[in-house]
Amino acid sequence: MLNSASTNAVVYEQKPSLMNRQVYLIFVHFINLLSNILGNDFLSCKIRGRLISLLGAKLDQGTIIKGGGYIYGGKLSTGVGCHINRDCYFDFTARITFGNHVVVGHGVTFITAEHQIGSSQKRAGQVSGRSIVVEDGAWIGANTTILPGVSIGKGAIVAAGAVVTQSVLPNVTVGGIPAKIIKALEA
Repeated sequence: MLNSASTNAVVYEQKPSLMNRQVYLIFVHFINLLSNILGNDFLSCKIRGRLISLLGAKLDQGTIIKGGGYIYGGKLSTGVGCHINRDCYFDFTARITFGNHVVVGHGVTFITAEHQIGSSQKRAGQVSGRSIVVEDGAWIGANTTILPGVSIGKGAIVAAGAVVTQSVLPNVTVGGIPAKIIKALEA
């Protein structure tokens, strides 16, 4: 793609070729396959963390990721002591950031991709992404879905099975579809 800078110089943006994209996707699939062959013991979790770091993820000290999930790229960064349970799915159209001591239950889905509304011939238009942020101490219950652009506040709890469509305040419990505040928690 060509861009014209203020000096009228022509700048070429580097976009990965289709072949490079396909090779990267094969690498992502391979890393996930290796990751999911491993068990959930201490050593396997350490090896899984190293494998996922090969994709570009930045996992801070003490972060544990259990198997069975799918990490679609490397735009994950975690704080200290995070715990990500089995069978979670991470879509990385945009970045996902965890603070310290975040706990993620089984089967949680993080979706950063969204489509613009297209014409009647194809309603799912151009894809864009919005980041997800989960702040310190938050706990996300099993089988929850977190949608693009959402922030989960410090110390918040997302009840199992919730679909989070809007940002969550600190120190509250939310649940339901769509998630709504159930109760306030002590700070």
